Amino acid sequence: MKSNSLTYGVIFVISLFLSFTSKGQNEASVEAETSSFKVNVGADIMSRYVWRGTDFGDSPSIQPYLSFSSSNFEIGCWSAVATSSFYREVDLYAKYTYKNLSVIFTDYYVPSLNGTPTAPDIRYFTFNNDSTAHTFEGSLLYKGSGKLPFWIMANVFFFGNDKRWGYDTQKDLNADTYYSAYLEAGYTFAVRENNIDVFAGFTPAAGAYGNTMGFVNVGLTGYRKIRITDQFELPVKASLVFNPQSSAVFATFGITL
Repeated sequence: MKSNSLTYGVIFVISLFLSFTSKGQNEASVEAETSSFKVNVGADIMSRYVWRGTDFGDSPSIQPYLSFSSSNFEIGCWSAVATSSFYREVDLYAKYTYKNLSVIFTDYYVPSLNGTPTAPDIRYFTFNNDSTAHTFEGSLLYKGSGKLPFWIMANVFFFGNDKRWGYDTQKDLNADTYYSAYLEAGYTFAVRENNIDVFAGFTPAAGAYGNTMGFVNVGLTGYRKIRITDQFELPVKASLVFNPQSSAVFATFGITL
């Protein structure tokens, strides 16, 4: 079946990359001496997991990540685990970058939210479009450089658990995909030892991000490195995020290990 082929394909690609690094060094970031192949391992410890203007888990969040990259291609995984509630997320992604433009495929897997199943079938290796807890997203990202350090991003869910949002009776009855879309623009600048991102995210229709068209994720994030010793700096970040559509505000803080 098509879903099984997709599953085996993902497993094969990950296994292939792992085989290439089986003799590598066990470090947070490793670059092979004879190639551009890299491995990146780390984790963020966040006061809250706020994503695209919504708080997931309503508690501190541990967010590990692992990626493999070579030349213009990168694959990886990212996860979020709430420390005091029933929220867990495991995402796989593949990314290809040419100059300033990236094409990204992401598989979001969220089996439950606050103890409530998010889909009729929350088993991981289930890819039935009508019942799976996986959601597939396609994205385009343009990142400027030099004197124009801005970004523009467009994302759309196209398969899986982008259903039953309660905004369209016919779609909900038929378990149709909403094709929820998210558009974001942002700009990066420096203030002394700090880097600042300002951003605005918009959804064009009712779906995963809200009940109507509108801005859902507006704010700024500051980054800096705190020197602990001569050889070690601790990256920290803080965000102030507004969701105008839901009239919500979030302030978050995190450290990167």
